[in-house]
Amino acid sequence: MVRISDKAFERVLTEVIASLPAEFAALLERVPVIVDPWPSDEIHETVEAADELLGLFVGPSVAEWEATDMPPETAVIYLFREALEDTCATIVELKDQIRITLLHELGHCVGFDEDGLDRIGLG
Repeated sequence: MVRISDKAFERVLTEVIASLPAEFAALLERVPVIVDPWPSDEIHETVEAADELLGLFVGPSVAEWEATDMPPETAVIYLFREALEDTCATIVELKDQIRITLLHELGHCVGFDEDGLDRIGLG
């Protein structure tokens, strides 16, 4: 397990986002990423195995967004900082896990289900 400050986590997240392919980075300009320590009680009530979540996309997929080219206010990606940190022994591992988790949640945002994410190696 690795623990870093809020500021260091934000720096790592910013680096990861900057390293993403342009299409994903552009999507993140329209869908906010919220960093919470752990899934909320509300998420625990609605998501099976919430204790195991590293991230979560909430909202309709891109295909369902209105023709205004703007995501609905409900579209958001959550990253669970302490859950992510618990899975990693080093900051390098944490950076890699944040990238994997963010790509996984972006996959949901563009419409992939878990099986589809597994098929493209993001399961």
